[in-house]
Amino acid sequence: MEIRAVNLTKRFGSSIALDSINFDIKGKGIIGYLGPNGAGKTTTFKILSNLIKPTSGEAFINGISIKNHMEALKNVSSLVDDPEPYSDMTIREFLEFIGMIRRMDDKTLSKRIEELRKELRLEDLNKKCGNLSKGNKQRVVIAAVLLPDTDILLLDEPTSGLDPAEAYDIKNILKKLKKTKLIMLSSHLLDEVRELCDYVILIDKGKIIAEGRIGSIIKKFGKGRGEKGLEKAYINLVRGKL
Repeated sequence: MEIRAVNLTKRFGSSIALDSINFDIKGKGIIGYLGPNGAGKTTTFKILSNLIKPTSGEAFINGISIKNHMEALKNVSSLVDDPEPYSDMTIREFLEFIGMIRRMDDKTLSKRIEELRKELRLEDLNKKCGNLSKGNKQRVVIAAVLLPDTDILLLDEPTSGLDPAEAYDIKNILKKLKKTKLIMLSSHLLDEVRELCDYVILIDKGKIIAEGRIGSIIKKFGKGRGEKGLEKAYINLVRGKL
């Protein structure tokens, strides 16, 4: 399992969202992708999901270029940029629709929907998605992401909009998944990052400014190992206080 970016650049007019970034993530575990708003995190996830094309450079999944080879994404599921389920569908209809797109057979799909209903504590599956709260919609979208049981997950702020109990459930699921899958996760919740992630990449103004294991980042940039060590490291890096 591998996600690789090579000189990945994205411009929107005169604005540079990503400025020739490089990273190579391999093996199982959770990689935290951190940075302030507008740093380029969601742009990276969109490129890795083939929702937008890079201006230059390339991204690879398991050694296959995403640019012209859709099979690169066969074993990838992504949650990007605060999506919502289709409002006129029931929860079950939406998940069945996603399963059809992912070419899941009926037996496997039915089993996975029931498993995720329990794990994510979903409401009545016959309820219209348009009538759900923001947190419940987020859980339905997460269920859709987890439905095909792919080896690589791209999760852009997966606990956004969830209450503490809902976020707790998602974090427990991710802790189990990290044992067998490669997960790239963005979050502004540094306690969540410290709890879940094995390795972090920090990006600011479209450039990677630091990466490494959390302990190393704290030791190098956080001036200590205390509970707020990662927070100190983050602030020192993005505000140039080093």
